Amino acid sequence: MTITHSLKDLRQYHREASNFFAAELTMLKEVLPLITDEKQAKISILLMSAGQTGAALLQLASQTDVFTDESTMLARSFIEKLTNFCYLCVCDEQEYKRFLLHPIYKQYHLTGNINWEDNIENYNAYIKEKENEQKRLKQIPLVQEALALFSETKSNLNWTKKTISERIKALQDWGKMLDVFFFINKDYLYSKASEALHGSLFGCGYELGFDHYKYNESDPEYIDKKLYRQSTSLLIHLGFLIHETFTVLQYTNAITELWDYSYENRNNAFGLLYHVLEKKMPGKKKE
Repeated sequence: MTITHSLKDLRQYHREASNFFAAELTMLKEVLPLITDEKQAKISILLMSAGQTGAALLQLASQTDVFTDESTMLARSFIEKLTNFCYLCVCDEQEYKRFLLHPIYKQYHLTGNINWEDNIENYNAYIKEKENEQKRLKQIPLVQEALALFSETKSNLNWTKKTISERIKALQDWGKMLDVFFFINKDYLYSKASEALHGSLFGCGYELGFDHYKYNESDPEYIDKKLYRQSTSLLIHLGFLIHETFTVLQYTNAITELWDYSYENRNNAFGLLYHVLEKKMPGKKKE
């Protein structure tokens, strides 16, 4: 896979991609007080958390030659948070309820867990108090509902039984956004991020060395070029996800001015992406 751009040019493209992503992150923060839809407002913490993850990712991306794997891991978290938010905006009421009640179910079980940082002088009394606290919690109707929905005995159930591919498919079936960016990000990053998260040899950098051997071992700057190109593509694609999140929001919230600005920002980033990847830019059409 030959890269004809110079390393100097790729560094400049990376700065432009960072600026694009930073602008989308700023708008993600600005959209929060504009959300008036009650259901979406209740889950807006996902957008807040995604913004924090994106800000951390942006800092790591400024040292792309050092934190490649770490950026990939954060990118996976970023993708899943925005995917979950958009999915929750279109899913059925049962799925939405599972998301809201899941932390109550988790807190119930955590209350019964042993905390080895506690000062445990009398172990039996300590365990008894844990059991009593769970009994008190079970008197609360909302806790009862959460346990009925999940489990009183199993403590590690996920909030949804849908895989991320199924959640993205729900967005595709909804049909009112460019869901393709969610598929691209999932397919491009998820397996790589898993390898890095689980500490495999492939995930810890083998891929870069293998690519150098396979594609262009004669170019001493190939690895650096690939790192900058990958990071540039990553930042742009994640910015695209933010814009599609705005698309979901604009159907039920008055964010037209922000959406329009993001749309223009995204269009400019399209041109940069295709240039960096050395591909022909297709005809543009407003969605």
